[in-house]
Amino acid sequence: MRTVCTTLMAALLLFGCSNDDDTPDMDSGDELPENLPAFSEDQFSDPLSITNIFYGPSEDDIYVYEGGEIGEEPEEEIRLERLNTTRVVNGVTCIIQNDKVYLDDILIEDTDDWLAQDDSGNLWYFGEEVDNYDEDGNFLDNDGAWEAGVDGALPGYWLPANPEVGQRYYQEYYEGEAEDEAEVIALNEEVTIGLGSYSNCLVTKDYTALEPGEYELKYYAPGVGLIMEEKFEDGELTERVELVEIIEQ
Repeated sequence: MRTVCTTLMAALLLFGCSNDDDTPDMDSGDELPENLPAFSEDQFSDPLSITNIFYGPSEDDIYVYEGGEIGEEPEEEIRLERLNTTRVVNGVTCIIQNDKVYLDDILIEDTDDWLAQDDSGNLWYFGEEVDNYDEDGNFLDNDGAWEAGVDGALPGYWLPANPEVGQRYYQEYYEGEAEDEAEVIALNEEVTIGLGSYSNCLVTKDYTALEPGEYELKYYAPGVGLIMEEKFEDGELTERVELVEIIEQ
């Protein structure tokens, strides 16, 4: 599942580096799942202008999260930063959001997520580049990497423009490999974390049919972004990731 902490809540798939565009044609009658956002390059006239109120960080901030198993001291630190570089993915220029995960001060994951906003205000997820390391800091692999437009992979919503309770949408789609979905389950929620209390929060339930019995609740504060996420297994809360600091650059 797409998450700020892909070590705690692992991403699903390593895609190849083929340059062939095998994306299913939205207009050709290809059978695609319900709730998959309809993608077209024409939707993105100003894709780098991110105005979605539930997205953060800005270009001036670094978000620091801590996460771990419930009942235990946080084991990991996650640093989230919007870079000042871009990448063209599936014909759309995307911002790059960098996500570094540290275990006992050792870098174990370094991820670039590719995001772009359409003309209606929906923030889209176009893939990610991932470097994974072992607990000694040695490079392992690129598991979890994928790219929209490669091997039939399709982009989805990172965050919808005007979320409504009950709304469901795919965040990414690659049949049988990566089928992450989300459902808006609450708006105007009051959420309290160590940094303080936040009003009018968006809450989503993120899940995939490929991992039955597991889901995540994500809490987004307007003007801030993701402030907390919780992982559940068979209905039991097992892990939590929480925003602990915002560093102004």
